[in-house]
Amino acid sequence: MRTGSITVASINMSSRPRRAVRLPGVAAGFVLALSCLGTHPGAQAQVQDVALAQVWAGKPLRIIVGYSPPSTFDNYARLLARHYGAYVPGKPHVIVQAVPGAGGINSVSYMANVAPRDGSTLALINASNTTEPLLQPGKATFDATKFVWIGSMNSENTACAFWAENIRSIDDLKSREILLGATGPGAGSSLEALALQSVLGFRFKLVQGYRGLADVRLAAARGEVDGHCAIMASSLRADLRDMMNSGQMRVLIQTGVRKHPDIPEVPNSFDLVATEEQRQVLQLVFSPWAFGRPVLAPPGVAPERIAALRDAFERVMVSAELLAEANKLQMEVLLMKGADIEQRVAQIYATPPAIVLKTREILGIQSK
Repeated sequence: MRTGSITVASINMSSRPRRAVRLPGVAAGFVLALSCLGTHPGAQAQVQDVALAQVWAGKPLRIIVGYSPPSTFDNYARLLARHYGAYVPGKPHVIVQAVPGAGGINSVSYMANVAPRDGSTLALINASNTTEPLLQPGKATFDATKFVWIGSMNSENTACAFWAENIRSIDDLKSREILLGATGPGAGSSLEALALQSVLGFRFKLVQGYRGLADVRLAAARGEVDGHCAIMASSLRADLRDMMNSGQMRVLIQTGVRKHPDIPEVPNSFDLVATEEQRQVLQLVFSPWAFGRPVLAPPGVAPERIAALRDAFERVMVSAELLAEANKLQMEVLLMKGADIEQRVAQIYATPPAIVLKTREILGIQSK
């Protein structure tokens, strides 16, 4: 067995006298713990607990985020950071570090190519980044199936909302031209609108160039545009509740693979498709939001460390302390386990190539 820089070939647990062995530092403590535990039930688990505690004790555990604060991704990462360390072996101090740029792609590329493979660095990413290698292979070169998924803090839907008084139904979206505000050509506010326009026949016209969705909402309130897409369901709860309850803003279509429990009365795009091809296109665009705030580790982290990080994540996500703070902040929290995310990502990457090409065409992305 190898511990640190010391190799221990074997440890004799028989009743014969043991010869003292001098081992420095952490290795000596680890071997002493193993010797003292003997062969009683649970000994191996206790030894592993000691070893895992030494991995993180006295060291920072980083959570990388692809967006500078303020952002909902940063908010979720900081909520996790305030509680996660108490459940990780060794109780490390957890810090949040921004690696912004390219709509979150820089942070995911960092995890794929640069981040250490020792369990010291995790990332909370934008779920939509997982499809970037399929839809925009020239922009994203990582393989999302290679990451190790720790879990997700919630399950998201996105939605389209409208401020214009004369837009009140799905029929209105099909019968008249709708001006939708958006940030840029590759942003979710543009891509989601293009997908809905093509598949469901909505008469959307994009007005791009806004710095952020907050600016789009101000423009909608002034009447410059009618509304916008790519609104997170969690934002409806935390940031837009007053606008929605007062009737200033109306949510007319949601895009999750399942309806969001906060807006069960709002039609779901998946319920409006006419063909299997249309369903598959929407699934490629929208299904990543089912694991809305996922946390991942880079490839190559030792399995026992991944198991410890997953166990800690699952316990902190149902802890009274984290849930109480989330409720106070009006942040939606819903645990999704890492193995479930792994399965969903594999399903996304099994999308037929013809559907991938069709979706790129709809979104105006040049195929390589």
